[in-house]
Amino acid sequence: MDQKPANIATDEEMAAEKPLKPSLQKPPGFRDQQNPPTSEPPSGTATLPRRRPRPIHPASLYPEKKRRWSRCRVFCCCFCIVVAVILLLLLIAGAIFFFWYSPKLPVVRLASFRASNFNFSSGKTDDGWSFLTADAATMLDFRNPNGKIGFYYGDSDVAVILGEKDFETNLGSTKVKGFFEKPGNRTAVIIRTRVRTQQVDDPTAKRLRAELKSKKLLVKVSVKTNVGLAVGSRRIVTVAISLKCGGVRLQTLDSQMAKCTITILKWIKLRS
Repeated sequence: MDQKPANIATDEEMAAEKPLKPSLQKPPGFRDQQNPPTSEPPSGTATLPRRRPRPIHPASLYPEKKRRWSRCRVFCCCFCIVVAVILLLLLIAGAIFFFWYSPKLPVVRLASFRASNFNFSSGKTDDGWSFLTADAATMLDFRNPNGKIGFYYGDSDVAVILGEKDFETNLGSTKVKGFFEKPGNRTAVIIRTRVRTQQVDDPTAKRLRAELKSKKLLVKVSVKTNVGLAVGSRRIVTVAISLKCGGVRLQTLDSQMAKCTITILKWIKLRS
């Protein structure tokens, strides 16, 4: 009976001597994996995981990205700039040239056509072929309407054709020496062609003979040459051109000259 109070006192002394541990506060969003919460979310709703907040750093801590230009890109940019400057200068120079000189196209006309010794000789009996022998003189009229610009004409290849459609016949071709035409000048070029024993079928020979006699024969002249512009004694530029003259009948050509068409770069057609 006397020992019980002593034991009680001893327990109280031990409790007084043991230090108390402070309770730790849990951070927001903390979940205890050993004791998960028993409460379930209401049906029909899904729990979304929380995203960790992204740390915000001052702008001075982010490294700046250096732009590196490759050599190929720099070369392409410089090349494009140079080409653009050259084209701009050419446009300005061309505008000044056209404004100052007012260039005009040369005027070319088919002036006349004369045929001599125009004969057909028959071949073998009933073979359907004849042989043409003829001499022709064709005159082209060149006129320069410019007051400050001259024209250089190079050596020209000229061909003369008679007839139309299926009855066309080549009356020979020749080469004409080049010449220079001064500003405001007019030049007549006589082209002489000839054929000897050229084979022609009988229907064509018969039609050409009849049309030449009635002056209904169609005459065409084709010219291929180079033309250069000249200011004073300096030649500026030279281009290849082709001329198509005529396409008219002899009776019309006796009263007026036939116009020519100038073709530049094989697809630009201009009426002179």
